[in-house]
Formats: sequence, structure tokens, C-alpha cells
Amino acid sequence: MAQTADYEVLIEGKAYPWNKDTISVGDIRELAHMPTGAQVVEEDLRDGTERALAEDDVLHPVKLEGGKRPTKRVNFRQR
Repeated sequence: MAQTADYEVLIEGKAYPWNKDTISVGDIRELAHMPTGAQVVEEDLRDGTERALAEDDVLHPVKLEGGKRPTKRVNFRQR
């Protein structure tokens, strides 16, 4: 039986499963196969704002609830 992830991270429009309650900038790069040192930007999909993430930022991915589609509120992308 396949194990499902507890969280989901949206990177450049693609959903990635994640099993921890936090994610680092390095983890985001690794999941999306971004180059080491690439600038990562957090986009708030509700209000259209964005901010460049610092290398030591730690973020909280979207918690998945059984049987429900997650609300896409934040996307990460390479600048």
C-alpha cells in the first residue's frame, strides 16, 4: 500500500508531496531541481504579493486533509 504525504508544496505550479511540517529553501530547490544558490521567491496566490526568501528561511507547507483538495495559497518559484 502506498504511503501518502501529510503536506503539499507548490513549486512553479507543480504540487510536490512532503512529509514534514516545515520546509527549508534548500529543500524547495532540491524538490524542484533548481540550481544550488538560485533565488527562491514565495508568491502569495491570494493577494499577488511576493517576497524573496533568505537562505535560512523555514516555511510551513500546506497540511493535507483526508479526502479534500488543498487550497493553493502559496507558490514558490525561482527568480
